[in-house]
Formats: sequence, C-alpha cells, structure tokens
Amino acid sequence: MSEFLEYVLWQLQNSLVLVLLAGIIAVGAVAITYLVYKRKYKGEKKFPWGKTFLRLVFLGYLMIVLYATILRNAGGYREWNLHLFRAWKEAWNNFSTKNWANVLLNIAMFGPLGFLLPLLGKKFRKWYVTIPVGFGTSLAIELVQLAISRGICDVDDLFCNALGAAMGYFAIMAILSLFNKKGTRIKPAMGYVSLMLVPVIAIGSIFVAYYTQEYGNLPEAAAYSVDLNHLDWKLDCELSDSFESVPIYRTQTLSKTDCDTLAGEIAALSGEEVDMVSYYQEMAYYNFSRGIAKVYYHDGSYEFLVNNTPFALEDQPDRECIENALEQYSIVIPDAAEFAVEEDGWYSFTCNQYIDGAVMVDGSLRVHYEESEDHTRLELDNHLVRYTHYKDVPVISPEEAYQELKDGTFAYADALKHYANESVTVVSCTLDYEIDTKGFYQPVYIFEILIPETWNADLAMIPAMK
Repeated sequence: MSEFLEYVLWQLQNSLVLVLLAGIIAVGAVAITYLVYKRKYKGEKKFPWGKTFLRLVFLGYLMIVLYATILRNAGGYREWNLHLFRAWKEAWNNFSTKNWANVLLNIAMFGPLGFLLPLLGKKFRKWYVTIPVGFGTSLAIELVQLAISRGICDVDDLFCNALGAAMGYFAIMAILSLFNKKGTRIKPAMGYVSLMLVPVIAIGSIFVAYYTQEYGNLPEAAAYSVDLNHLDWKLDCELSDSFESVPIYRTQTLSKTDCDTLAGEIAALSGEEVDMVSYYQEMAYYNFSRGIAKVYYHDGSYEFLVNNTPFALEDQPDRECIENALEQYSIVIPDAAEFAVEEDGWYSFTCNQYIDGAVMVDGSLRVHYEESEDHTRLELDNHLVRYTHYKDVPVISPEEAYQELKDGTFAYADALKHYANESVTVVSCTLDYEIDTKGFYQPVYIFEILIPETWNADLAMIPAMK
C-alpha cells in the first residue's frame, strides 16, 4: 500500500505545474466574476460564493481529466481493447504497483464527477441520471482517444470510470441524506454507504486473496483467451496424457531494507559508500561516488558499475582467474556453469537450471573489466540466482496444456489470430520454470510453434501447476 501511495504522490508531483496553473486561472476567474456580479447588482444581491466555488472546482476537475486522458498523451497508433477486465487480469498477473495504480486511478478519477454533479443540480440526485452521465463522459473520452490516436480506447476504462462515478454518487448522496432539511434520514444514508462499500470490499478481497495464497502469479500468463479455431493445428512431437508431480523452488525476495544492506556490502567491497538511493517498481537504484548499483526485489539479483575499483584482472584472463577475482564479492560459481568469452571484453557464466541436491541454480553472471594507466572500470551483472526446493506439486499433462494452447489461453495469442486458415505446427513441448511474483519458481510448459507463412518459431507459455 505504501508503494501505491508513493506512486500516486509521484504522479501528483509531476502534475504540480498544471495544478498551480489551474489555481491561478481559477482565482482570476473568480475575481472577474465577482467584479461583474457586483457591478450588475450593485450590492442588491449577495455574491453566491458557494455555487461559484463548486463550479470552479468542477471546471478545474474537468481540466485535470482532459489533461490526464487526452492532452498528456503523445499521438501514436490507433489502439483499442475490447476485452473486459483485461487490465484487471494483467494487474493480477503482475501484481505490481504500476498495474494496480492504472486500474484504481481510473476508478478514482471519476469519483469527483459523481460526487460534484448532485451538488451542482438537483436533477443529478437521481442515480439514473448521474451514473449514465459518468459513463457517457467516459465513452466520449475513449472515442476521442480513438479518433485522434491519443491513448487507448479501452473498455476497462469505461467500466472503471463508470464505477468511480457511481461510488462518488453514492458517497455524496449518503452525506446529503444525513443533512436533509426534512430531518436526518439514517436508512437511506446507510443504503448509499452499503452500495459504495460493495466495490470497495470486492477490490479489497482481490488483495486479500493474493496475500493469503501460497504462491505468486505468473506475469507472462494469459490475461484473456483468443479464438484460434480457424487455425489448422499440427503436432510434430509426442505429448503425454498423464501428469506427475514436479518440484517447485523458491528464492528469497528482498525488501527495501534488504536491498540497502546488499548495496552497502557491494559498495564497501569496492571501497565505496552509498550516496543516494531511489526505489522503483522492480528494483532499487543506488549511486556511489564512483559508480552505481541496481538490486532487484524479486530474486536478489543485482548489477553494478564501479570506476577505479581494487578489483583486477590480468590480460585475457581464463575461467579460474575470473572466479578467483569474483571471490572478493563473495561470489561462488558452480562448477557446472558454462564459461564463455563474449564480444567487447565481456565474460559470462551460465547455468540452465542446474540442480545440486535441494538447490537449483539458474541464470547468468556477466563481468566486464577495463584497465588503463590511470583508470579501471568494472561492470558486473549477477543474475545467477540460487533457488531452494520448496515442495513437489502436481502438474497438468502436456496433452492438457496443448489443449489450452489451441484454446488461445496464452500470452500473445493475438499474434496468431491474424493468420487466416494457416496451419501451425507445434514442434516441441518442454517443462520449464518461470519465477512468480512471490519469488517461487513455478513449472510451466513451453511450446515452440512454427508458422509456415513466416517460417519463424514462436514460444508460448502455459502454466503447468494444477
């Protein structure tokens, strides 16, 4: 929740200039309106400060909505999404601050519309007037975005905006019911509060479900299914129709404090101290006086660059020389790792799901070192991650996964629906692993698909856990 609030505050900070400009325009508009009103009625009528303030707030709100939805977006391709709840499923799969902020801010953005309209006019105190106005306003914005190729015309935005307008309407009607001139009306107020709380509880239950489930979610899982029945599927490999249990692994996800500790250790081993830190969605970024470091939350991998480091390598070092030098950073390379000399002076160690007892090592470590008469430079990308065995879990059979593939329940299935009456051949199916949002290494099936029209092989991932 704190990361979400930080993201919202960051967005507000970026819009600060617009807010200040809107405030200046509002003050000027009030001053001009007041002078005109005073000159017209010559003190016979009191200036309607309340209504004027509400109208200015509403106008300023509309300006902010216009800027957020249309003006701030650069022109591009004409895009649309007609898959309802796609954004919600993508937010669930990734379970990141940015994805959920996109959904929740779309709801919050139209809350003021439903809240302010009943204050501006009594005809808007009917739900069948205000909620359709919210939906219609959102629809107009989406159609404009489609027409001028700014932003995405998204059915999820329509739903979220209408929901936000409804929640704002229920909130203000609950308040108005309590302060009704005919007396306090508790029952209607409680009814409006109940209606407002229904979506709040529903959304809250999503987060409760995530934090109480054992495993995380796969970011590359499908957000929706695509109809691929027009394709002629061919199988050029054998698939088993039985299922078995396979191990699932996990790594230790890092908190911001853990990242700070790791970055501090890296800096100290390089004779440095951390000068500044910035926290992003997937990583923490650190500045040293002579370098930088990135530490990733989900698996503890890291990258850093340091100038004038005590680290040293001889010319054209071999594997043993590099391994001995890396011990300075407490890095131990498994014997099974493949060593390679890459272009531009990079050296790499790669493990492809190497299993040693209860530990699996996967990923790669790359190192680059430069030395001159008065300067040294070290770059190290350590994505060689160690996972420990957690438990064995049952998986679906390859045949079941193949059926899901044909049903179009995999990411990027849209790319195949444009091939009319084509035959696609599945040339291989392998059991692999993908890291989830809680640091578990979940089993998945990877299908290699050959498309005759392009003769390119595409990879499709189907989650394997039951």
